[in-house]
Amino acid sequence: MAKHITDKDINNIVEFLDEWDLTVSLTWDKLCNAINEELSLNYTRQTLQKYVRIKDTYKSVKEHASGTKPRNKKILPSSLKVAAGKLEKLERENERLKRENSSLLEQFVVWQYNAHIHGMKMGQLNQPLPDKTRN
Repeated sequence: MAKHITDKDINNIVEFLDEWDLTVSLTWDKLCNAINEELSLNYTRQTLQKYVRIKDTYKSVKEHASGTKPRNKKILPSSLKVAAGKLEKLERENERLKRENSSLLEQFVVWQYNAHIHGMKMGQLNQPLPDKTRN
């Protein structure tokens, strides 16, 4: 039976995609093989595509790599190429995090509205999670 993907695995895969070398074409098979080799995670394309964070990040990296999204293509001395590459990766990660944050804020507004409609009080919403040691 296949192992279920965890939140930590999703985060590791998304961060791995943020660091993807844009000179290498990105495919689902290449991603599956790369995360198997680098992260020791063995998931299929179908499994990875079920998760919005992975799918959206894959799509964004694919757009960057294919040239659909503008990239900084200035000719740089070799001493600056590494820095430019790191900067580009950080910009992609920042873009992804902004998209994820926006999605979470939208979800929060839905929850806030539903809590108000169902008469939940602020005290109920702020109640701490149960302690795991107590059942």
